[in-house]
Amino acid sequence: MQLLKLVESKIRVGVPLPWNVRNQDCTLLLARGHVIRSDAQLEALLERGMFVDVEEFKAVEALEAPPAKPLESLYTRWTLSIDALETALPRLGDTSDGLDAIYALTDEILELAEKDADIGLFMAIRQDQAKHLRYGYSHAVYTALLSILMARQLGWTAARTRLLTLAALTMNASIAELQGQMAAQDYPALDRQRAQIRAHPALSVAILEKAGVTDTEWLTTVMQHHEQTDGTGYPQAISSVSDAAQVLRMADLFMARISPRQLRQPLSIQDAARLMFRDDKGGPFSMAIIKVLGIYPPGDFVQMASGEMGVVMRRGSEARTPLVAAVTDSQGKGVTTTLHRDTSQAAYAITGPASDRSLLARVPPERLYGYAVHAG
Repeated sequence: MQLLKLVESKIRVGVPLPWNVRNQDCTLLLARGHVIRSDAQLEALLERGMFVDVEEFKAVEALEAPPAKPLESLYTRWTLSIDALETALPRLGDTSDGLDAIYALTDEILELAEKDADIGLFMAIRQDQAKHLRYGYSHAVYTALLSILMARQLGWTAARTRLLTLAALTMNASIAELQGQMAAQDYPALDRQRAQIRAHPALSVAILEKAGVTDTEWLTTVMQHHEQTDGTGYPQAISSVSDAAQVLRMADLFMARISPRQLRQPLSIQDAARLMFRDDKGGPFSMAIIKVLGIYPPGDFVQMASGEMGVVMRRGSEARTPLVAAVTDSQGKGVTTTLHRDTSQAAYAITGPASDRSLLARVPPERLYGYAVHAG
């Protein structure tokens, strides 16, 4: 029996399951027709791992005539991209479907980055802190976005940017599940986990080769994405590292630093950028990140000279002057209206990151950008 891992978008609370649900060992968990009653129950089951027989899944899909597909918001499409990667990565090397899904997902993320990069950055900065177990997949998707924006800033061709995106999505093919486990655990990494991390570039390359990938630049980028030009990286400790691998390493490390873990809070965007600039000695790749994001990127929470706090909506013409949506009054009290503030004006200049981030949970992207539905 070949199993397919189920993701959140495939299951509806309150609707009978159309197939038998099993665990990773093929043991039956829920029979066809069972009804999941709450989001909490669904979340617990997803964390445990829900699988379905591939043939049973295909049979049900064949019986169901697809309804007219509604237009989806860009936020939904980013979330579905994470679902798609969670489904595709475990299938790499087993069937051609997995590699085809990676190609399709790459094109989707390139399109999303082109349609509205600010919304993509908002989603990347404002990650769902509760879903640590999906970290391996969300991290790869958002690292791909940052890599795309860096490549465009550096003037790379569309073909080279696409190859970098493919590498970003597959760099951790061998440890995506492990990354989620480590993000959720409340104790330091174990020795065996560290060993898996050190070995993962080579193991991910092996998975890609088994899947039929022959592109040398793609494979090299994945193999080298933790190498450093001073020879202190891994797994080979080489000093001659491709530009694509250096860009990917920097995007990977930056996104990791600003992502939450059970054991620690994320670094602020500003602190992560300072570390990147220091480590790279102000080189072109760290400068590309700073130019792409600005000092205060979309999703960041800032304090303004007016006394208001707000969420950054869109990058501005200057790194320090983005468009901000004020979500408090001058006394720091939450407001129901959302006023746009041009921070290039002295009255609304950003004075620094806001320290009290509790209000962020009550600011969904729809409040800032509307429904963000794009046809085509």
